[in-house]
Amino acid sequence: MVAGSYNINTPGWQIRKTVRQFQEWFEYQFSKVDLEGPDLPQWSWPAGLARGLFWVLVVGLGLWLSWLLYRAILASWQKRQARQAAQPATRSVPTPEVRSAQAWWREANALAQAGQYRAACRALYLAALQKLHEQQQIVYDPSRTDGEYLQTLAQAPRGRPYELLIRTHERSEFGNATVSAETYQRCRQAYQEIDRP
Repeated sequence: MVAGSYNINTPGWQIRKTVRQFQEWFEYQFSKVDLEGPDLPQWSWPAGLARGLFWVLVVGLGLWLSWLLYRAILASWQKRQARQAAQPATRSVPTPEVRSAQAWWREANALAQAGQYRAACRALYLAALQKLHEQQQIVYDPSRTDGEYLQTLAQAPRGRPYELLIRTHERSEFGNATVSAETYQRCRQAYQEIDRP
């Protein structure tokens, strides 16, 4: 190989040479130092103590995870309860108890005397439906709507008093109309027409 001329005076070559010389000096300085750590006593754990600490750690970890799971379930349950409480309440029509038309009539009179005209008109409405059921003109079904009762009674010869009671019930229960003493008297007269033989 022909000896070529190398450019040994460039700044890059000079920097690499200086860095390599510094690294060699640094390695030489630390090769002379012999560091040994202090003599520490060699301890060994007794087998029973090590096993006992291991199981304490496992049980503690298990209890901690159980606590986290309990808290997560409790938080989820509370959120669900809050969501259910925040949902708008659906207004359901209470299912009336099965009573005779006479029992509803007596209750209507008692409620009217107490000034509870809305509840009294509702009792007259239920008395009329029970009367129809007892006479086997219609089968009383709490799931039926007022409109369905009106359709069923459209062909009835004495359907006008029923219509008044049903319409009043519809307005007071679902339209939140106020029921006065005069309204109650009209409902009472309508029921008396129904109750006549």
